[in-house]
Amino acid sequence: MRLVAMLANEAADAVYRGVCNAADADTAMVKGLNYPAGPLAWGKKLGWHRIHDVMRALNLYYGDPRYRVAPPIRRWEHAEETGRA
Repeated sequence: MRLVAMLANEAADAVYRGVCNAADADTAMVKGLNYPAGPLAWGKKLGWHRIHDVMRALNLYYGDPRYRVAPPIRRWEHAEETGRA
């Protein structure tokens, strides 16, 4: 779960910073690394609340900024909670 959460967080951060769009991030992992699904597809399937919880726990434990939750994850989590996902 830690690895999936970190991949999803990095992909979400890349989307946030304009490096790529969500579809391209998933396609790169599926076609480029032969993953069964992209990190954002996994995040959606597992639930953004779970990804957020794992990243928050890692951030609290290690105190390293690389474990900060990417802003899109918070938005997607909120959309999930309100039924807009």
